[in-house]
Amino acid sequence: MLPKKEYYDEMKKRYIATLPLLLMTNLCGSDNALLSGEKQELLRQQKEIYEFEHEKLRTNWIAPLNLNASYSYDKSAQGDYHSDTENLSASISQDIFRSGGIMYQIAYADAKKQSESIAYQQQIAALNQQLFLALLTYQKNSVLLEQSQKRLDNKEIEIFIKRQLYDAGKVDITELNNAFMGKSNELKTLISLKYALSEQRFEIAKISDITPDTFPIPRFEMIAKEQYLSGQFDLQYAQAQSDTLKNLSEVTATNYLPSIALNADVGYRNYDPKELSGAYNGNYYSAGFQLTMPLVYNASATIQEAQATYLKEAAKTADKKRELNAQYAQVLEKIQSYRDTISITSKNLLLYDELIRVLQAGVNAGTKTGYDLQTLKNTKTIEELEIKINEINIQIEFAKLHFALHPSKENL
Repeated sequence: MLPKKEYYDEMKKRYIATLPLLLMTNLCGSDNALLSGEKQELLRQQKEIYEFEHEKLRTNWIAPLNLNASYSYDKSAQGDYHSDTENLSASISQDIFRSGGIMYQIAYADAKKQSESIAYQQQIAALNQQLFLALLTYQKNSVLLEQSQKRLDNKEIEIFIKRQLYDAGKVDITELNNAFMGKSNELKTLISLKYALSEQRFEIAKISDITPDTFPIPRFEMIAKEQYLSGQFDLQYAQAQSDTLKNLSEVTATNYLPSIALNADVGYRNYDPKELSGAYNGNYYSAGFQLTMPLVYNASATIQEAQATYLKEAAKTADKKRELNAQYAQVLEKIQSYRDTISITSKNLLLYDELIRVLQAGVNAGTKTGYDLQTLKNTKTIEELEIKINEINIQIEFAKLHFALHPSKENL
């Protein structure tokens, strides 16, 4: 049975609703451009699996065409009679009406393809997020390493001054020992940061061939709340899954409703009775309809189970919206905390500028030592690097928001 007009209207709405995703899917060749060749091949194979599965589900209501060929030789037991029979035939039993089941089966296949397309884009997004977070973390650790080196320079100055004071009897051994311990701890931090850099290089190498030291990391921007709550991959997938299960529940229900099948058989037969008359050499055919009404004891329970599964997924979608709303607010708070830290540090830098001017004047006048001035300059650099670190922290949070909606960073 041909689908009704309502079906075409519904499918038109689905197409319009999923057009942005289809366009995004067509452009996915550039989405995984930064990934390794091996990762790109895995994604390509995964996409082909989705395509073949969709084609299979969309057409699995079409019955197979059965081709048969046979030859037989008979000898009658009632006399010396013989006959040869050659037969070539094709037969089919095709459902043409399933109480809407054909329409729902096609809709189910399309809805499942939609959810799998979202899952595919989300898979690419997860890999790109892993890559960019590793790049940003590498950049952050490089700044932390530079910051640690400045702290170590200050520790060296502190040890020199404390040694001079200890030799002069102005401080006890405890203060000198504390200075040595401070340097030791900073050296350990330096070693840890160097290892962290190498670790991030390995993480990047797992999924990409790019070089972190030379790759220009693009800037990520803030995602508006409305955009995040409407386009987030998890929410899109939950909605698509809900639609898929809704159509599947309809397919399940129609399995227990009347169906009509067209049975047809066409072929060629060559019958030679040898000693007797009645030979036949030619085509034959037959056609008819079959009405089936399945009566299954647990049909109602099976249908209700499918419906409950769909309703559970619909409830999960609503729960996901609530979760994402809180998650977005949490990210905003974290970003604001980084911005507040940057603001405080920026104000401190103004004070350092003033102190450095005063100390420089003292050094020029011979009332202050160059060690005090160098320590203060190093401390100012440490604070400047602190601003860079928090700016990278903000970029990390922006990147997480970005890849929750987009499979790649388009502006490379």
